[in-house]
Amino acid sequence: MRYLPYVAIALASSLLSASVVLRLAAPISVDPPHAVTRPPLKVENQNGHLLIWGGWETTKGYEAPGTNAVEIRCDQASARCTEAYASILHHTEGEDLEAQVFDYVVQNWTENEMLAVAGQAMGCLDRRLIVDLVAQQARLEWSPSAEAGCEGDIGAAVLGGDPL
Repeated sequence: MRYLPYVAIALASSLLSASVVLRLAAPISVDPPHAVTRPPLKVENQNGHLLIWGGWETTKGYEAPGTNAVEIRCDQASARCTEAYASILHHTEGEDLEAQVFDYVVQNWTENEMLAVAGQAMGCLDRRLIVDLVAQQARLEWSPSAEAGCEGDIGAAVLGGDPL
């Protein structure tokens, strides 16, 4: 009976050591994956200033992985638009965040529609932003620039958003 405390200590030590080794060899993640919420769909046109929120949903061409969000601001007086684009990609090693800015030149702005082009914004691809101001919807098209004489992906996306 005088060996019983030694056996109990040895057993407890081996259980503790085994659990530590197993935890280090195959860690268990207790954090659930992050939920990503895109901005709500918003197309607001006031006094020559256009504000657009949402995220692009690819309808044609290559669909980039992950979830994206955009904020687009246009000014009628300067005939310019700026798109801030961010995309987050979840994978087994963690998350990656990509951010880009695209500058557009407004080609046409009426009370019904606005068309802006970002020439060679994606390598040699042009981005065309078409906003239906009446229906408050936006779409994006990309294709090789006629000026660059290059080949590339042709695609399109529509603006979507998550509810608040």
